[in-house]
Amino acid sequence: MDDLLTRRNGNPLVTWSTRIRSLEAVCNTCRVHPSDLLVSTRVTEKILRQYAQICKQGKDEKSTRGRQTRTDITCTIYARAQGVRDFCGFYGMTWRRGIKGVMSQKVPNHGKYADIRLSDKDLEKADQFIKEKWGLDSDIYRWFWIGIESCARASALYTMTLDYEKHVNEKTGKTTYIMIAYESKTKDVRGGKWYKYITRPDTQKSIDLLKQRGGTRIYESQKPEYEFFKEIAAQLVLVYKHLEKTNSYFLKHQTHVLRHIGAHYWLSKKDYNYGLVSEIGGWNTMDELKKSYGLIPPEKILEIIEE
Repeated sequence: MDDLLTRRNGNPLVTWSTRIRSLEAVCNTCRVHPSDLLVSTRVTEKILRQYAQICKQGKDEKSTRGRQTRTDITCTIYARAQGVRDFCGFYGMTWRRGIKGVMSQKVPNHGKYADIRLSDKDLEKADQFIKEKWGLDSDIYRWFWIGIESCARASALYTMTLDYEKHVNEKTGKTTYIMIAYESKTKDVRGGKWYKYITRPDTQKSIDLLKQRGGTRIYESQKPEYEFFKEIAAQLVLVYKHLEKTNSYFLKHQTHVLRHIGAHYWLSKKDYNYGLVSEIGGWNTMDELKKSYGLIPPEKILEIIEE
């Protein structure tokens, strides 16, 4: 615990609590003491395989802390193995890089959802639906559109303030609000600080309406964090169902899918300039944007081929 809380130059590892919960879940599920994981790599792998089997049956012990949404089993086992490997590594027991099997740290589903997006028609339909059901001056309207234009993760959106620097283009007269989001996942890069560019007039209007009432965050709700996320998730599900997006990724990753939509939103506008969109959306590398978020759609490839 002391190591996790001071590992980043005296600062905590961003995922320190997840690592602890993973270790706790494996030990409680398999009825073993943490020291049992340090006997040998072979014994540890056997315990993880046992955990995987129990997990697949839905009988694994779950932590009472953190969000309780059941994720993909593969992702769960990946996270548990990561926590166990971290614990063992602290005591000098490691696994070679690229190992396969239950101890593998190859990111599951990597690139599987790089084609998740909404067309311009879908976005217009979503915009109209949100306005009619909740209004332009609503938390869900700001969350949806700032989420797309900023490509920020849920935690960054939640802490994002209404402060902005207004920029007006001298030639076109177009107004852009330059905002700031802090991404804990990229804390080691620029301190996690990313500039965000809000260009839609209606989104800007929604921001200003709340700002005029004395709002400080991009939402007005005073509900506890868990209740707020639950409400926003339910509203986003209604939006996706209205668009007939029944893909489980839309319905299970309600806010994170906005980051995927945002990647394609900007890429299509900027002619798939990955370098620029990486900066706009907060991706540390162009490769990550390409592989996990920005697969060029078939119609765009055809457009280029047929030029």
